[in-house]
Parts: sequence; structure tokens; C-alpha cells
Amino acid sequence: MTSPGAAPPVGTPAVLVAQLLIRSASAAGALALGAYFVDLARAGAPVGALILGVLSGLSFLAELVLAPLAGSASDRRGRRVFLVAAPLLAAAGILITPGASLIAVAPSAALVIAVVATSRLLDGAGAAIAAPATLGLLADASDDDRMRRGRVTSLYELSSSGGIALGAVAGPLLYGVWGLWSFVALAGVYIVASLLVLLFVRTDAAGGARRRQTGVRERIRIIGQPRLVAFLPAWIAVNAILGTWVTSQITFVLAGDRTAAGQLIPGAFAGNEAGLSAVLGIYVLVFSLCIVAWAFFIGRLPTVPTLFVTVAGAIVASVGLVLLNHGAPPAVAIPIVIAGMFLEAGFTPAALAHLSDISAEFRENRGLIMGVYSVVVGAGYLLGNVLGGVFAEWLLFDGLAILTIGLAVVALASILVMAVIERRMVKTRA
Repeated sequence: MTSPGAAPPVGTPAVLVAQLLIRSASAAGALALGAYFVDLARAGAPVGALILGVLSGLSFLAELVLAPLAGSASDRRGRRVFLVAAPLLAAAGILITPGASLIAVAPSAALVIAVVATSRLLDGAGAAIAAPATLGLLADASDDDRMRRGRVTSLYELSSSGGIALGAVAGPLLYGVWGLWSFVALAGVYIVASLLVLLFVRTDAAGGARRRQTGVRERIRIIGQPRLVAFLPAWIAVNAILGTWVTSQITFVLAGDRTAAGQLIPGAFAGNEAGLSAVLGIYVLVFSLCIVAWAFFIGRLPTVPTLFVTVAGAIVASVGLVLLNHGAPPAVAIPIVIAGMFLEAGFTPAALAHLSDISAEFRENRGLIMGVYSVVVGAGYLLGNVLGGVFAEWLLFDGLAILTIGLAVVALASILVMAVIERRMVKTRA
């Protein structure tokens, strides 16, 4: 246990930087994949938004299935080995992404699907191994100090969401400059992340001594506790929103050739990877500043109201984006989008703080509980990718905004149910 005045375990900064690199490479790979599919479609390959959404979602399916197993294993074997191995596995996956085009000048759709599906599964396996071990280490570093926990979870979200956003900026730009070689460069980023952990994370900082084996029934009881289960629908819905926007789909919509009457944004960046990267770069800056601001509030504010307000931000931002897409003056639409973004930025730090609080009751199985994070990320991103493909085929950019509003409503309803359960539990304990 870490006392309030104790220093965090040695290696925490390295783990946060490694998380930044992993998420950056993963997001850049996803966006580069979208640009790669644009090229394939222009070359006559029968690929579209729905196929892209399904293939992109495979990585999150792998993360959903493997994360609890990897988290539980990190409780018994220590976290460092998983933090070193995860980026290497993801690097192998991203290296084979352009394999179909290397095998054939005009690859068949079946060949593209087979190669890309394998690469996305490996990428998801790497994420499944990395996230529970990272979150377990950070929770160990902040036990019994809610203010530190608020800062640590905000920094984790900054490294994670900031990494995703940086990758979203870099992906189209890298592909525009280097083409298929961009996937090789991103594999190098994964390798650097692995080396950081290998060199700077001490073994005793990344998991303690081997712990007793937890039976299947005990694991089910731990992850089935009401406080955790009540929160899962909201968290899945929020990650589905992220899966709708910060993946290959957004590149395909913004930089593809398809347009729609009355919508200004679809196809606006066709052939303009630098412009798309610049817009996403502004998003990176604003969203990162919002997360930094939330670091001063998480730990001071009540959890459930914070979660409710931050989810409502997704609706606010979506309204602003729809207005912008239909020609509203930027001076009106952009402040609405920024206000929504600020609220949205507080959700994951608050959610991770809540998860860390729950895991404090089960320290010997903390990695297992933290594996739930990857499950909801995997389930949410999988859902967001597939539904994003359906709604993008239907209404392009407007479809993505409508889907976001619907998912936010689901999350808000779930948080209201969660509030009732939390209140009942407090009364029972009293």
C-alpha cells in the first residue's frame, strides 16, 4: 500500500510516456489505414466504409476478449513483462498491415481483408496486454490519496486520449508523405515504447511478488459487483462515441470522394492530408488543455454528477458540429463544440478514478479489475466502429453526429441508474 506521503513507484513517468507512444501509434495506424482504403477504393477495390468499420473493430474485439485474462496474469506475474511485450506485439501487427499491396499490385478484396484483419487482431492483443498492467501500476501508486489519484488518472487520460489525438494528426500526414512506409515508421514507435519500460521501469514497481491463484468463481464475483456492473453501459457507450470519431472512419468521411447535398464537411479534405492533420492538430491542443484543467477538479468533485455532466458534453459538441456542417457561422458553432469538448474531457479521468476506488477493495486482483477498462474500451470501440460505418453510409458526417447523440443518451440513462444503486449501497453500509 502506498501512503499519502510516499513517492509513486519508480517507473510511473516512463509508463505514462509509453502509453502516449502506444496510443499515438495505434491511432495513427488506424487513420493511415483509412487513407490506405481510400487509395484502394480509388484503384477499384470493392471496399467501403462498412468493411473498414468491421476490420477496424477487430482490434477492439481482441482487446475485449483478452484484457481480463492479461490483467489477471499481471496480478500473479508482475506487470513489467506485460508492459514490455505489449508494444512489440502491436508492432508486429502494424508491420503486416500493407502486406496485401506488397503481395500484389492490385490485391483482391479477400486478400486485403485477410491481411488487415490479422494486423488489427494483433494490435488489439497488444492493447489488451498493456492497459490492465498500466492501470494496475498507476492505481498502486495512488492508493489512499484521492488527490494524487485524480492527477494520475488525468495524466493517464492525457497520455491516452492525447496519444490518440496525436496519432489522428500524424496518421494522414505520414501516409500522405510516406505511403505504405508509414506503417514501418509506426512500428518503430511501438518499439521505443517497449524500450522505455524495459530501461526505466523497475521490476518491483511493476507488480509485486507472485500472488495466490484466484479461482474462476472468485473472478466472476469480483468483476460482477454491483458498483462496477451498473457503470458498464455508460462507459461502453462513451467509448463507442470515441470509436465513432477517432478511428479510420473519420479519415474515410473527411478525405473520401463521397459528398452529400447540404453537408460541407464530407470530402472537404480529399487529397489534402496536411489540412486534415492541421484541423486534428487543433483538436489535440484544445482537448489536451481541457484534460489538464480537469486534473485540478477530479478528486474534489462527486463522481456521479461529474460523470453525468461530462457525458452531456458529447451532445453539446455534436450539436455544434452539425451546425458547422450545415453552414452555421464558425463564430457560433465552434464555441459550442469547444464547450462540449471541455465537458467530455473529464469523463475518463473521473471514470478511472471510480474504477481505482473500486479496485482498492481487491488489491490482490487489481489487474483483473483494471482489465474491465480494456473490456469497455474494446466493446465500445467495436460498437462505435461498426455503427459508425452504418451511420456514415447513411448520412455521412451528420450520421456520425446523430449516432453520438444517441449513444450519449444511453450513457446518461445508465448513469442515472448507477446513481440510484450507489445511493442504496451507501444507505446499506450506514
